[in-house]
Amino acid sequence: MDEIGYIRRRFIGVIVGAALAFATMTSTRASEVYEIRQIIDMKALVPEDLYRFVPNYYWIKPNDTIRFLNSTGNHTVKSIPGIWPDGAEPIDIAHQSSYDVKLSVPGVYGFRCKVHARHGMFALIIVGRPEPNLIKARNADLYDRARNVFDELFMKLDADRKTRDN
Repeated sequence: MDEIGYIRRRFIGVIVGAALAFATMTSTRASEVYEIRQIIDMKALVPEDLYRFVPNYYWIKPNDTIRFLNSTGNHTVKSIPGIWPDGAEPIDIAHQSSYDVKLSVPGVYGFRCKVHARHGMFALIIVGRPEPNLIKARNADLYDRARNVFDELFMKLDADRKTRDN
């Protein structure tokens, strides 16, 4: 093979390789960022609405990020051990105006505000598919107020499953 033929083949190989690399990069989905605000609503008509995560429910894809806003003062964000996938790193956020949590392990994630959980300040995030820990999460040992809130959140999950399965 002559030198010009070798150079042409090499050049074509580099171009094809670069095109394949670019196609792979552009087909990869960029991770999304979802915000959850922690609020104290002084206009709330019932105590359950006074302290809240807004929104308190998301269904996201693995490697998406939840951005917790306003974990300051008495607001915190803590993982709930019975509603947390095996292998996922637990979280404990305090004194942060903004804090990003990347969730990559599929399953059901429960969050609470340490101080305001007694008022029903909980959130539920489903990452990918809920099956890895859904039964465990539904049967988590929770006190009455927490059980009531999570029963409502699991009803949202059940409704979403019906629409996602169709």
